Amino acid sequence: MIAWRLNEIMAKRRIKNKDLAAALGIDENSVHRLRRTDEMPRLTAERLNGLCIALECNPGDLIVFIPDDETDTTAKGDKKKVTPIPVREYLKSKADKSQVQDIAA
Repeated sequence: MIAWRLNEIMAKRRIKNKDLAAALGIDENSVHRLRRTDEMPRLTAERLNGLCIALECNPGDLIVFIPDDETDTTAKGDKKKVTPIPVREYLKSKADKSQVQDIAA
């Protein structure tokens, strides 16, 4: 999961919603919604750029990667959730399977 840290950054720097809204030229309610979400919201590059300029930070300061837990949380009847794996792990398993097929042939 990609976690959104705007609330933490604003609290740490003691920035109010109205001040960030004024700096970005948007409504205070829009800042409130951006601040209160835990998952990364859909943002345009322009909006992310504006946040970084106003907060004097980098995009990596606003987001953090948190690995999902390994439990499958899909409900009955839902399609099975595909869990992504690192590309290196995939390539290694693919190479291992290829070697097994070569030996069997």
